[in-house]
Amino acid sequence: MKWIFCLFFLILILSAYAQEPQYGLKFNSNGYEPEMRTSLDLSPEGFFSFQEGFSMRFDVKIDWEEIHSYGYIFRIIGKTGNNIDFLVGNRDILSFSFLMGDVVINEVFDEIPFYSKQWLPVQLRIDVKKEELEIQVGKSSQKWKLPEIKSFKDVAIVFGKNNHPKTLSIDVPDMTVKDIKIANQNDTIYHFKLAKYVPGGVYDEIKKHFAKCDNPNWVLTQNTTWKKEITFVCDGNPYIAYDSDKNELAIADRHFFYYFSPADRQLKKQTVNKGLSYTPYANQIIYNPVDSNFYAYNLLKEADGREFAAFDRKTGVWEKTTPHINYSDYWHHNSYFSATSNQLYLFGGYGHNNYKKDVYMYDVQTNVWAKKPFKGDNIDPRYLSGLGVIDENKVLLFGGYGSKTGNQELFPQHYYDAYIIDTKTMESKKQWTLKSPNEDFVVSNSLVVDTANNCFYALCYPFTKFNTTILLYKFSLSEPEYEVLADTILFGFKDTGSFVDLFHDQANNKLLAVTSSSISAVSTATVSIYSLSYPPLSKADIHQPVESGNRSWWIIIVSVLICLAALPAVLFCRKKKKTKPAEPAIPISGIRTSHLVRKQALFLFGGFRVIDKEGNDLTADFKPLLKSLFLLILLNTIKNGKGISFVKLKDLLWFDKSEESANNNRGVALSKIRQIMEHVGEVQFSKQGVYWSVEFGKDIYCDYYEALFLIRQIRENKGKDISDIQRLLSIVSAGDLLPNMQVEWADAFKSDFSNDLIDLFLQLIQQKEIAFSDSMYIDIANAIFIHDPLNEDALKLKCTALVKMGKNGLARNAYTVFLKEYKVWFGADYKYSFDQIIEKQPF
Repeated sequence: MKWIFCLFFLILILSAYAQEPQYGLKFNSNGYEPEMRTSLDLSPEGFFSFQEGFSMRFDVKIDWEEIHSYGYIFRIIGKTGNNIDFLVGNRDILSFSFLMGDVVINEVFDEIPFYSKQWLPVQLRIDVKKEELEIQVGKSSQKWKLPEIKSFKDVAIVFGKNNHPKTLSIDVPDMTVKDIKIANQNDTIYHFKLAKYVPGGVYDEIKKHFAKCDNPNWVLTQNTTWKKEITFVCDGNPYIAYDSDKNELAIADRHFFYYFSPADRQLKKQTVNKGLSYTPYANQIIYNPVDSNFYAYNLLKEADGREFAAFDRKTGVWEKTTPHINYSDYWHHNSYFSATSNQLYLFGGYGHNNYKKDVYMYDVQTNVWAKKPFKGDNIDPRYLSGLGVIDENKVLLFGGYGSKTGNQELFPQHYYDAYIIDTKTMESKKQWTLKSPNEDFVVSNSLVVDTANNCFYALCYPFTKFNTTILLYKFSLSEPEYEVLADTILFGFKDTGSFVDLFHDQANNKLLAVTSSSISAVSTATVSIYSLSYPPLSKADIHQPVESGNRSWWIIIVSVLICLAALPAVLFCRKKKKTKPAEPAIPISGIRTSHLVRKQALFLFGGFRVIDKEGNDLTADFKPLLKSLFLLILLNTIKNGKGISFVKLKDLLWFDKSEESANNNRGVALSKIRQIMEHVGEVQFSKQGVYWSVEFGKDIYCDYYEALFLIRQIRENKGKDISDIQRLLSIVSAGDLLPNMQVEWADAFKSDFSNDLIDLFLQLIQQKEIAFSDSMYIDIANAIFIHDPLNEDALKLKCTALVKMGKNGLARNAYTVFLKEYKVWFGADYKYSFDQIIEKQPF
């Protein structure tokens, strides 16, 4: 029994480890142009002072397979101008060097077994009293007795590219660094984890000391940003399945069998020498781990029979099937193959104006199809639902679109209910029903279930328009709760010509999203594969709580706050008349949001975030309903000065409830919001007539409000104050306005703001009296792209500025990225060549 317990305990540990997101800072190396390489300066505001010495340890991962491995891992610079370097030399060699006057040390660590992409611990120790310098790499260490080490009491520490005067270095290896810890003789005093971050850098976990980072690649963003692995074209309505043994995706059409491996990002293609006798419809393919084969199944009308055919990978031949030309009656059904019982289960679907609730089971050993009616809680007919595996005998079914009768003409609706189905007994048990969201959605064919964390993941998207967007949702298994994670995937939806699926690549710890879009079954299909590191996170999850820094910054903050005290309406503290939103009395330009506004702040750009008086992030306390109510009142108060009517709130949030019930829900929700915001600052909700509004005290900062103020001020001053423009850029470059709020009422605010912002920037670049630098033109273009990724004026502006700076490669890269996005959105090639874009200068 002991070994069983140990095995169980080990599984729990490995499961918990798999849930821990990977983190660190990946450096842009010598493969990038010098100005795009990564620099991490731990002491941007002056030298560290370590009068008795210090130690520094960190983990580094070097990609030895890259050709650009040479460069500086770190450089320690003494106040006298001497330096200590740790760098990557030739392949598989690390070297450590010390230079001071006539004293030169160059130690090569060439006996350490280095493995590409594995973490290597490094530790440096400087003891001023003992006059010792020690470096340890892995288990190998070297120590020297050096009186000259006393000159390193005051030091600057830089990883990667070094911009310090007289010690400049631009050579950067292909590396990732994490967990930099600096200690005095006894205790760790700084810990730069390099996980969560703020714009422009990162704070250490102990003293909240700010480190400046240029051109960062934060590893944690791999958990929030879908990476497009590949896009290719095949025959219409391809089959899609996942080989859980080889961890590769399989896409089959009439002529080829494609295999994509996320590990090496290679797409292999095998010719189908003998195809199926019927046209491939409805994505009817599964992988059988029992015999490691792919099987296609024919699921038509009951009168037409059922078939189950294997694909021979060696010969490229499908088993013989019966020819037919009928369309499927089971589009967008769900399937589950049980390796334990060697049985295939199929649920739901749509065809010939009817939604299905049938369950069919095929036994591979007996070659028998059987219809299996549900027991327990009733599940209405539907398609476009999602199915996930809980264990070998239980599956989860969620969502979809259908009707109670199955007839498409009789009151079709979206479903947001979740059921657990026992495949042995066919008993279904309803878990919960989600309240209808502000924007309806359907879900991916497969769900990823995470029982260890009591949740499941689904790709969700509205299917009422062709150009739609897919979002990843995380749902609770036990409660009707969810949150939106990661960014969006663009998708062209055409009902039975489209398909969306989600898989968990456990070997590489990634989610894989697959989309297929066909105009018709006989046309070509565009297949795209995306990856996201697991576990997925929201944008708010990777932003470090904004903290106060050292004393010098604190003095500046106090000075700024004193100045802001003269602003009677820094966040719409309204006067007696409430017909207009309050406006700041004096300009507030020149304050750097990313460094100075660290507490009592509300951020809407790049994701909704709330920071309290202590610098803690309270965003997670705002459940979806609370966040929607808070933002509806906030945005409308800023917009019109009077807020939003209760009638409108009820229509948007409690449309299914009576007025009395909606009133009660509103009261409870506002009470919870007040309790949360008490930790942020002075907040007061009030009702004037039928309108609900909010007033903030002058101690609370809001980036959206300041952005609106700056837009108005820049227009009034005609852009004469460049610092106002720079400040606006720093705010809006944090990201789109409320990117995770995919609802109609929020879209109106996003659209209005984007239009105002882009119009302002385009007007400014036409004003010859404003002297913009080329780099500022690029900043403006990048800001426009954040709020309108397909803006042609921004493309011209960026490419032209880059060419003027001599960065032709970067200009062409920007143009190529634009072409790909344009093709995805419009399904056509962009009409202007690169030369045509830069021919007519926009400024």
